Amino acid sequence: MRDQIRPAEPDVLRQKGDEWNRKWAELKTQKPSATFSWYTFRNQSAREWILPALREMNQKHCSFCDSFPLERQGEPIEHFRPKSHPRFLHLAYTWSNLYYCCHGCNLAKRELWDDNLISPDEPGYAFTRYFCFDFVNGRILANPVADATDQQRAQVTINIFNLNQPALCRLRCNVLSLWTKLPAESRVPDEHAFRDFLLTGET
Repeated sequence: MRDQIRPAEPDVLRQKGDEWNRKWAELKTQKPSATFSWYTFRNQSAREWILPALREMNQKHCSFCDSFPLERQGEPIEHFRPKSHPRFLHLAYTWSNLYYCCHGCNLAKRELWDDNLISPDEPGYAFTRYFCFDFVNGRILANPVADATDQQRAQVTINIFNLNQPALCRLRCNVLSLWTKLPAESRVPDEHAFRDFLLTGET
């Protein structure tokens, strides 16, 4: 999970975000069985308006596991604080709550929430503060020298996003093996998944 700098809020959310948040919160409160769908503006869904800025935020990589590319996965948008949770209904269209995400992380997290969950653009976030890699097994681990609170937050984040599912661990190792065989001039991190895993593990 790379640290990210959030781009400027898209104009559509500045114009319509508060209205859409109120509309969704009222609907979900009055009808708990209601399912979320993106509201539209000028014949285009809010999702399509905001996707370009979300892609930019993490160079088209998943905000959580760093998978790449995501176009064939449908490019899910993750509501970090769940859009159907009573505490967070008012954040469904709030820019700071939206992340570019792969299908695997989106499916793992679903509507789960824990106040310890780490976001990659929160103040003070750095991968090495919370996490480290196991290059033998392709796992992401809580940093053993971090303080107890940071270790707990790291483990919660690993668990909720299922960052150590076996298929993902194998894929990290496979990608690293291919990466180390590339000539140095061909190693362009943003064109590969798991950038920090590759850059740290290549030596």
